[in-house]
Amino acid sequence: MRLHVFEKRYQFLFDELEGMQVEEFGIPFSNNGQLLGIGAIMRLVTVKDKKDDGSRDVVVTATGLYRLTQFEEIPEEHPYPSGMCEPIENWTEWPLGSECEKAREELLFVMKSSKLSTSKLENVGLVRFIQHLGIDASQRAEILTQGDIKSMQSMVLERIVLTKKLLVQNPVKYGGIFMN
Repeated sequence: MRLHVFEKRYQFLFDELEGMQVEEFGIPFSNNGQLLGIGAIMRLVTVKDKKDDGSRDVVVTATGLYRLTQFEEIPEEHPYPSGMCEPIENWTEWPLGSECEKAREELLFVMKSSKLSTSKLENVGLVRFIQHLGIDASQRAEILTQGDIKSMQSMVLERIVLTKKLLVQNPVKYGGIFMN
C-alpha cells in the first residue's frame, strides 16, 4: 500500500521506522472515524520520495492482524497515536467453510465464463479471499470484527452471492440498470 506521509506526527513515526527504532506499526480499521477494534500490522517496505519538509511517499505492507485492546493519544509521550494490541494468530488459516467454498466455485465459473481473472481468488483462505473479492476496506473490517469464524463466513457468503448476481446480470438488456 502506498502512503503519502505529511503530518508531523506521522513523519516522526516514519523517521523511527527508517532509523529502525521501530520495526512495525499498526493501522486500525475504522468506520466513519470509529475504531473497530481490529487492525493490520504494517512494515515499511521503501521510501519513495522524501522532501526537505519531512513529508514522503512510502510503501508499506501488512504482515498480520491484531486486536486493539487500548488506544491513546498522548502527545507528551508519543507524537503519534499509540496503544496496546494482541496479535491475531492463525488468521491465514481461517477457512472459507463449505458453503463459501461452493459459492466461490460458482463465482469462479461465472468469472471464467466472462474471461475475468480468477487467480487471486483460488486456493486461498477467508482473509485473502475477502482481500481480493473487490469489497471495500470498511466491509472487510466489518467481516473481520465478527466474534467468530461462522459469522465471518456467513458475511463472506453474502458478498460472494451478491458479486455473482452482479456478474450474471446483463445491465445492457435493462437500459444500464442492474435489476437487483
